[in-house]
Amino acid sequence: MSKSIFVSFLRPPVGSTFFVEGLRVAGGLVRAEDHHKVTVAFIGKGARCAIRGAERSYAVKFLDFFPATGGKKFYVEEESLKEEGIDRSLVADEFAVATRKELGQMMLSSDLCISF
Repeated sequence: MSKSIFVSFLRPPVGSTFFVEGLRVAGGLVRAEDHHKVTVAFIGKGARCAIRGAERSYAVKFLDFFPATGGKKFYVEEESLKEEGIDRSLVADEFAVATRKELGQMMLSSDLCISF
C-alpha cells in the first residue's frame, strides 16, 4: 500500500552520518515496491545541504535513487535559509525553496514523518 512520507533533515551535512543515512532511507522508500510518495525537506541547520557546490560525493549513490522526474527536486525551507545567512541565489538547482507554512502543510498531509 502506497504511503505519503515526509523526510526532513534538521542537522548540518557534516559532522554526523544523519545526512547520508537519511538519504539512504528516503531513497529506499522511493524504490519500494509500494511506490511511496516521498517528500524530502532540509530545515534549520539542514538548509546548509542545499548550498550549490556543497560536498555531496558521499551521498551521490543515494541521490540517484530518486527518479529524474516527479521527485528529483528536494525542498529547502526559505526561513531556514534566512536564519542560516544563506542567500537564495546560492541554492543548488535540485532544491526548490518552500516556506515554513508550505512545508508544514506537506507534513500534515503525509501519512508518516521521519526526521534526521
